[in-house]
Amino acid sequence: MSRKKYDVAIPLGTYADRDGNEKTRWQNVGAILEGDKGPYLLLDRWFNPAGMPNPENRTSVILTLMDPKK
Repeated sequence: MSRKKYDVAIPLGTYADRDGNEKTRWQNVGAILEGDKGPYLLLDRWFNPAGMPNPENRTSVILTLMDPKK
């Protein structure tokens, strides 16, 4: 049986909360799961890294591992 270890997310931009603090807007794109044969990455089929914002014109995409939400 697989167990979710992490959510995989990307930052899409920022927004201001009610107090005017800048916050990052995250989009979940998959998960890291632990299976019988070790960890594996599960990505949502709609996720296309080429379509993500790239204001610094980088050749790579950073995916962030976050503790899964309960």
